[in-house]
Amino acid sequence: MGTAASNDQPLEPVKPELVEEISPTKSDEPQERLIASRTTSELTVQSFEFSGPLPPPQILRGYNDAFAGCAERIVAMAERQSAHRQEIEKMVIDGNCRAQSRGQIFGFALAFMVIAGGVYLLAQGKSVEGFSAIILAGGSIIGALVFSRFEQKSEREQKVMPLPSAPPSRKSKKKKKSH
Repeated sequence: MGTAASNDQPLEPVKPELVEEISPTKSDEPQERLIASRTTSELTVQSFEFSGPLPPPQILRGYNDAFAGCAERIVAMAERQSAHRQEIEKMVIDGNCRAQSRGQIFGFALAFMVIAGGVYLLAQGKSVEGFSAIILAGGSIIGALVFSRFEQKSEREQKVMPLPSAPPSRKSKKKKKSH
Protein backbone atom coordinates (compact mmCIF):
# COMPACT_ATOMS: atom_id res chain seq x y z
CA MET A 1 0.00 0.00 0.00
CA GLY A 2 2.84 2.43 0.57
CA THR A 3 5.04 3.76 -2.18
CA ALA A 4 7.25 6.83 -2.31
CA ALA A 5 6.86 9.73 0.11
CA SER A 6 7.98 13.30 -0.22
CA ASN A 7 11.74 13.91 0.05
CA ASP A 8 12.23 10.70 -1.96
CA GLN A 9 12.27 8.48 1.13
CA PRO A 10 10.55 5.10 0.75
CA LEU A 11 7.65 4.27 3.03
CA GLU A 12 7.53 1.14 5.06
CA PRO A 13 4.82 -1.16 3.77
CA VAL A 14 1.71 -1.01 5.91
CA LYS A 15 0.93 -4.33 7.52
CA PRO A 16 -2.56 -5.49 6.61
CA GLU A 17 -3.38 -6.52 10.16
CA LEU A 18 -2.83 -2.95 11.32
CA VAL A 19 -5.08 -1.38 8.71
CA GLU A 20 -8.31 -2.32 10.39
CA GLU A 21 -9.31 -0.50 13.48
CA ILE A 22 -9.23 -2.72 16.55
CA SER A 23 -12.74 -3.06 17.85
CA PRO A 24 -13.43 -1.78 21.32
CA THR A 25 -13.65 -4.37 24.02
CA LYS A 26 -15.42 -4.20 27.31
CA SER A 27 -12.24 -4.92 29.21
CA ASP A 28 -10.20 -2.31 31.02
CA GLU A 29 -7.38 -2.52 28.46
CA PRO A 30 -6.66 0.69 26.57
CA GLN A 31 -8.13 0.76 23.12
CA GLU A 32 -5.75 0.95 20.20
CA ARG A 33 -6.52 2.92 17.09
CA LEU A 34 -4.54 2.99 13.94
CA ILE A 35 -4.15 6.44 12.50
CA ALA A 36 -3.66 6.10 8.80
CA SER A 37 -1.23 8.54 7.34
CA ARG A 38 -1.73 9.95 3.90
CA THR A 39 1.18 11.03 1.77
CA THR A 40 1.02 13.41 -1.14
CA SER A 41 3.48 13.27 -3.97
CA GLU A 42 3.91 15.77 -6.73
CA LEU A 43 4.41 14.83 -10.37
CA THR A 44 5.74 17.44 -12.80
CA VAL A 45 5.14 16.86 -16.49
CA GLN A 46 6.92 18.98 -19.06
CA SER A 47 6.11 19.03 -22.72
CA PHE A 48 7.81 20.96 -25.48
CA GLU A 49 6.19 22.14 -28.67
CA PHE A 50 7.96 23.65 -31.59
CA SER A 51 7.27 24.23 -35.23
CA GLY A 52 9.62 24.49 -38.12
CA PRO A 53 12.23 22.24 -39.62
CA LEU A 54 14.57 22.26 -36.61
CA PRO A 55 14.01 21.60 -32.92
CA PRO A 56 15.13 24.23 -30.38
CA PRO A 57 18.85 24.32 -29.45
CA GLN A 58 18.37 22.63 -26.06
CA ILE A 59 16.76 19.62 -27.74
CA LEU A 60 19.52 19.54 -30.38
CA ARG A 61 22.06 19.54 -27.54
CA GLY A 62 20.23 16.58 -26.03
CA TYR A 63 20.43 14.68 -29.32
CA ASN A 64 24.13 15.49 -29.55
CA ASP A 65 24.66 14.25 -25.97
CA ALA A 66 22.88 11.00 -26.77
CA PHE A 67 24.65 10.44 -30.09
CA ALA A 68 27.77 12.40 -31.09
CA GLY A 69 27.29 14.39 -34.29
CA CYS A 70 23.53 13.88 -34.31
CA ALA A 71 22.72 17.61 -34.21
CA GLU A 72 24.80 18.24 -37.34
CA ARG A 73 23.04 15.40 -39.11
CA ILE A 74 19.63 16.80 -38.14
CA VAL A 75 20.58 20.28 -39.40
CA ALA A 76 21.93 18.83 -42.67
CA MET A 77 18.71 16.82 -43.11
CA ALA A 78 16.61 19.95 -42.57
CA GLU A 79 18.73 21.86 -45.13
CA ARG A 80 18.32 19.08 -47.72
CA GLN A 81 14.57 18.92 -47.09
CA SER A 82 14.28 22.71 -47.42
CA ALA A 83 16.19 22.72 -50.72
CA HIS A 84 14.04 19.85 -52.01
CA ARG A 85 10.82 21.61 -51.04
CA GLN A 86 11.97 24.85 -52.68
CA GLU A 87 12.85 22.99 -55.89
CA ILE A 88 9.40 21.36 -55.97
CA GLU A 89 7.71 24.72 -55.34
CA LYS A 90 9.72 26.25 -58.19
CA MET A 91 8.67 23.42 -60.53
CA VAL A 92 5.00 23.87 -59.57
CA ILE A 93 5.13 27.64 -60.10
CA ASP A 94 6.90 27.27 -63.46
CA GLY A 95 4.39 24.61 -64.54
CA ASN A 96 1.44 26.79 -63.52
CA CYS A 97 2.86 29.77 -65.44
CA ARG A 98 3.34 27.65 -68.59
CA ALA A 99 -0.18 26.20 -68.28
CA GLN A 100 -1.63 29.68 -67.84
CA SER A 101 0.23 30.94 -70.91
CA ARG A 102 -0.96 27.97 -72.99
CA GLY A 103 -4.50 28.57 -71.78
CA GLN A 104 -4.35 32.20 -72.86
CA ILE A 105 -2.99 31.25 -76.29
CA PHE A 106 -5.65 28.56 -76.83
CA GLY A 107 -8.37 30.90 -75.54
CA PHE A 108 -7.27 33.63 -77.93
CA ALA A 109 -7.15 31.16 -80.86
CA LEU A 110 -10.62 29.83 -80.03
CA ALA A 111 -12.09 33.32 -79.63
CA PHE A 112 -10.46 34.41 -82.91
CA MET A 113 -11.94 31.39 -84.72
CA VAL A 114 -15.43 32.07 -83.30
CA ILE A 115 -15.24 35.77 -84.23
CA ALA A 116 -13.97 34.86 -87.72
CA GLY A 117 -16.85 32.40 -88.05
CA GLY A 118 -19.27 35.14 -87.00
CA VAL A 119 -17.85 37.51 -89.61
CA TYR A 120 -18.17 34.75 -92.22
CA LEU A 121 -21.80 34.16 -91.22
CA LEU A 122 -22.48 37.90 -91.49
CA ALA A 123 -20.92 37.89 -94.97
CA GLN A 124 -23.20 35.00 -95.96
CA GLY A 125 -26.27 37.00 -94.96
CA LYS A 126 -26.96 35.17 -91.70
CA SER A 127 -26.92 38.20 -89.47
CA VAL A 128 -28.53 36.62 -86.38
CA GLU A 129 -26.10 33.70 -86.27
CA GLY A 130 -23.09 35.94 -87.11
CA PHE A 131 -23.87 38.52 -84.44
CA SER A 132 -24.60 35.74 -81.93
CA ALA A 133 -21.21 34.16 -82.54
CA ILE A 134 -19.37 37.49 -82.24
CA ILE A 135 -21.26 38.47 -79.06
CA LEU A 136 -20.72 34.99 -77.56
CA ALA A 137 -16.95 35.15 -78.20
CA GLY A 138 -16.65 38.73 -76.94
CA GLY A 139 -18.77 37.98 -73.88
CA SER A 140 -16.68 34.91 -73.06
CA ILE A 141 -13.46 36.90 -73.26
CA ILE A 142 -14.83 39.71 -71.11
CA GLY A 143 -16.32 37.22 -68.62
CA ALA A 144 -13.00 35.39 -68.31
CA LEU A 145 -11.15 38.67 -67.68
CA VAL A 146 -13.65 39.84 -65.05
CA PHE A 147 -13.60 36.45 -63.31
CA SER A 148 -9.78 36.43 -63.35
CA ARG A 149 -9.60 39.91 -61.79
CA PHE A 150 -12.15 38.94 -59.13
CA GLU A 151 -10.16 35.80 -58.22
CA GLN A 152 -6.89 37.75 -58.02
CA LYS A 153 -8.50 40.36 -55.78
CA SER A 154 -9.97 37.77 -53.39
CA GLU A 155 -6.63 35.91 -53.30
CA ARG A 156 -4.78 39.12 -52.39
CA GLU A 157 -7.33 39.88 -49.65
CA GLN A 158 -6.96 36.37 -48.27
CA LYS A 159 -3.17 36.70 -48.14
CA VAL A 160 -3.48 40.00 -46.26
CA MET A 161 -5.76 38.50 -43.60
CA PRO A 162 -3.96 37.71 -40.34
CA LEU A 163 -3.21 34.10 -39.58
CA PRO A 164 -5.43 32.43 -37.00
CA SER A 165 -3.92 32.55 -33.54
CA ALA A 166 -2.03 29.49 -32.42
CA PRO A 167 -3.51 27.37 -29.65
CA PRO A 168 -2.08 28.14 -26.22
CA SER A 169 1.11 26.25 -25.60
CA ARG A 170 1.13 23.56 -22.99
CA LYS A 171 3.56 24.56 -20.27
CA SER A 172 4.52 22.58 -17.23
CA LYS A 173 1.61 20.83 -15.61
CA LYS A 174 1.63 19.76 -12.01
CA LYS A 175 -0.54 16.97 -10.76
CA LYS A 176 -0.98 15.89 -7.18
CA LYS A 177 -1.45 12.26 -6.48
CA SER A 178 -2.69 10.76 -3.21
CA HIS A 179 -1.60 7.39 -1.92
